Amino acid sequence: MKTRRGFTLIELLAVIAIVGVLIALLLPAVQQSREAARRMLCSNNLKQLALAAHSYHDAAQSFPPGLDQFEAGTSPRYRGTSVFTYLLPHLEQGNLLSDWNYEHPLNNTYGGPQARAASILPVFLCPSDHIDTNPTTRSGRYYGMTSYGGNGGTRSFDPGLATCDGIFHTTGPASEPQPNQKPVGIKMVADGTAQTLLFGERCHDDPNFHTFSVRGWTDPLATLGRWAAIGGRKSVGDVTMSGFVPINYHMPVGFENRAAADPPINSSRDFYPHEQQRICAFGSSHAGGANFALADGSVRFLSDELPLETLQALCTRDAQEVIEGF
Repeated sequence: MKTRRGFTLIELLAVIAIVGVLIALLLPAVQQSREAARRMLCSNNLKQLALAAHSYHDAAQSFPPGLDQFEAGTSPRYRGTSVFTYLLPHLEQGNLLSDWNYEHPLNNTYGGPQARAASILPVFLCPSDHIDTNPTTRSGRYYGMTSYGGNGGTRSFDPGLATCDGIFHTTGPASEPQPNQKPVGIKMVADGTAQTLLFGERCHDDPNFHTFSVRGWTDPLATLGRWAAIGGRKSVGDVTMSGFVPINYHMPVGFENRAAADPPINSSRDFYPHEQQRICAFGSSHAGGANFALADGSVRFLSDELPLETLQALCTRDAQEVIEGF
């Protein structure tokens, strides 16, 4: 009777090594495939937002306000309705808006995670964006998050310094930098809808910025991007971005190296100009750039090597720049 020969230890180790090499070779390809799928889903989200904005425009003869604000008698003094709220009926979310409280908008944030403003809507979220907590809470109010923002022009934040030369900005009696600013219509997009941005991505991942927020010098970046953006003078920063800094701009230094910043950061007051830059920044967790929807409804992936001058030209609606090769 013949004895069946098994694997030797050396042969078994060789097989395991070969399998390990194959897995190591395949894993990056699987990860790339998954990221490609996430990037495609993100692109589709932006397409839906662009179509919704045009549907709104057809009905109202303008794009929605970035944030329509009025002044209240109690804190937070400034309250309003954001671009994403106005888009809800055009994103098959009309039931969420059917009982929306415009007169007392803070009421939409109460009720814990089930509050209307706390709704988590997949069309507002890039699957590659790292948002630690959704919904977020502040002072007993709950907000759902978004990975996207409207094009606020050359500069969107601080609202008192906003250029309002893009598509979305504050409107209404409490708008800044001027009161009673009006929303933008397509006829005002003199540069052409194919050369003007409508929406873009926001990246919530910034390790250097985090080192300042954990020390209380600023709010965590993970809390920026509340799609309802109801309360607060500066809430327009939640729903708009701009060409103030390049795509994928991140805080260049951490807290320990703050003296090396330009200008140097010696206090939380000194940090605020840097915070403004980061709040303005379009960006993503996709490698090499970010997805954008243009005002003609198309979607493009723009490289983070795009010159700042070109990005700013794409952000302005009527500066009459000549844009080539973007």
